[in-house]
Amino acid sequence: MVPVSVRCVEKSPHRRIGAAEQGPNHMGLFNKITKGFSSMVGGVDAEVMQIGRPAQAEILGFNAAGTTVQMGGGLVERVCVFNVKIAMDDVAPYTAQVKQRIPEIYIPQLQGLTIVAAKVHPGDPNRIALDFNSPAPNVRMARTNDPAHTAAYILQNGESGQAVIVANQPLGRTNPDGLDMYAFHLTVIPSDGRDPYQIQVGNPVPKSALPLLFPGSRVPVKMLVENPNSVVIDWARAH
Repeated sequence: MVPVSVRCVEKSPHRRIGAAEQGPNHMGLFNKITKGFSSMVGGVDAEVMQIGRPAQAEILGFNAAGTTVQMGGGLVERVCVFNVKIAMDDVAPYTAQVKQRIPEIYIPQLQGLTIVAAKVHPGDPNRIALDFNSPAPNVRMARTNDPAHTAAYILQNGESGQAVIVANQPLGRTNPDGLDMYAFHLTVIPSDGRDPYQIQVGNPVPKSALPLLFPGSRVPVKMLVENPNSVVIDWARAH
């Protein structure tokens, strides 16, 4: 027989590798995977909720045909795609889509919901998180660069007429000069004999005019001949 030499090799004990030894890219990759999965199932963007700019999101429509998710025995949530119009301080309104899940039992309530709170990433206006648990913030409208589309221009150059307030409600916004904006449903009565017509329009309202905001109130207005829907209430002549 040929002698055989046997060498014993000591097995290294099992050791857990720490995050520092794995390198800085390991956690970054894990975070990307986690964020990607959260986005896929309609999770709220936690970073946007933390650092985002407050905004109003007007819900223009939504599709509730997404998948359902249930986390830890909680409420069943459905992934929805929301078409929204975003309004922030000193930024022109813009439209966007938001993919986010909400509890299924709340979906019927969205039918009558118009404006909700939102957060917008400061570096990416399309990264938006809707916040259904907080009141929508007041926002200040951006000043337009086109003077022909301002209330001041219409008041100076428009045709005089009368209007009857059918309904009104605050919009939770101010114009660039700090006046509260209201949504009005008006019956407009042109001064040149044209037939009266109804419109919905947003107008700034000074505090001195608040006593005139009631259904049936008759107020003076100015309107553009070339665009009858451009109507501004002339509060300086109202009494």
